[in-house]
Amino acid sequence: MVKRHHKLMLGLMRAGDLAVVVFSWALAYGMHLVGARAGWLISPTHSFFDLLSSMVLSMVLAMLLFSRMGLYEPKRTKSMVTEVAGIAQAVLLVWMITYAVSSFASSQKLSRATMGLVLADWILLAMANRLMARIILRRLRLKGMNLRFAAIVGTGRLAQRLHHVLAKNKWTGIEVKYFVDDVSRDKLLGLEILGPMNSIDQIVDEEQVDIVFVALSGRRREQIEQVLSRLAMSSADIRLVPDLLSFHFLKHDITQLDELPIVTLTHSPQHGWNSVIKRTVDIVGSIAAIIIFAIPMIILAAVIKLTSPGPVFYYQKRASLGDRMFTIIKFRTMIDNAESDTGAVWASSGDTRVTGVGRFMRRTSLDELPQLFNVLLGQMSLVGPRPERPELIQRFRQNVPRYMLRNQVKAGMTGWAQVNGLRGKTSLRKRVQYDLYYISNWSLGLDWWILFV
Repeated sequence: MVKRHHKLMLGLMRAGDLAVVVFSWALAYGMHLVGARAGWLISPTHSFFDLLSSMVLSMVLAMLLFSRMGLYEPKRTKSMVTEVAGIAQAVLLVWMITYAVSSFASSQKLSRATMGLVLADWILLAMANRLMARIILRRLRLKGMNLRFAAIVGTGRLAQRLHHVLAKNKWTGIEVKYFVDDVSRDKLLGLEILGPMNSIDQIVDEEQVDIVFVALSGRRREQIEQVLSRLAMSSADIRLVPDLLSFHFLKHDITQLDELPIVTLTHSPQHGWNSVIKRTVDIVGSIAAIIIFAIPMIILAAVIKLTSPGPVFYYQKRASLGDRMFTIIKFRTMIDNAESDTGAVWASSGDTRVTGVGRFMRRTSLDELPQLFNVLLGQMSLVGPRPERPELIQRFRQNVPRYMLRNQVKAGMTGWAQVNGLRGKTSLRKRVQYDLYYISNWSLGLDWWILFV
């Protein structure tokens, strides 16, 4: 029954993709005609019938290449973004081949405007088609339809976490039927525990499931190999869940190089296009802030100069993204050469080295305003973990677990730890926890919340 339903769904998806191809070409030609009548585009020199051969070619290519590019593989556990990106890439490839072949093989030159509209319509409609299909499937699965049954091999923390994730994300339509392990218990989380492990192939044959998740801890490597070997002849979908819970880094990102899967343990959401967006916000935000705070900064500079001997600004080496050193700029809040006797130490409440004006600026964070120029230069960000001094980093990296993961992103003028009250001489370990939470869960909305909270 499951296989029949699977084939039916694949048939519907293929039919939907082909319908999108036909509709995209028809819509593009219609839009070209409307644009020409409105005076926006040059009238097409061909009729829609002249496009039929190219449209049929694109349909044939779509049937051949979409499957090869993995568009019809099960995507129950993949994100919508991944599926949308995949369909957009596939459409672009098929469109390019169609355009190239049609241009060389046909005596009738294709209109660039029409072909451009075909591409735009096709990508948008294909994405909308997949989005609608996923919404419909999710609703069916939430109602108990279109389900796949699974077995989880293992009963440890990893297996229990997997069960919790699948139960939480019911839209996947994956329902766990039983566990398999060598334990004395009969049940776990309300489900049967079957065994022994060396009979896993017989268990799966008798208690049929669609998917088998192998979720054993890394310490049971030999058993993992035995289980996978016994399951090699099974018709079920076998999925290995790597034991990454014991590695407390950042988010995991899995890529594939040829046939070798590679797991990145220090993946930050601020990579790729997100880094471009964040940098754009930093540039616009720092320029706007410099303009707004120009007069207050001039006044503060004059007050510092008049009330305390020494320079207005304080320059110090700090570390940011990738341990790169830069010179941070701050208004001077201490007496000149304050660390000549003490060396590199954090200031404490009631520190006699802090000037009267400096104490006010520290309390209001006004001493940080010149760092807007560090942000503008790209050395810092408006939001991120606070940068630290190299000599202190060497000390902290030995004593504070995961401290160096903070440098996977640019240092910031303020951060998640600071808005949660962890400023100055507070718990360093707790501050690191908040910084790593920010890095792993970064979003533009979180940055806005931190800036304006």
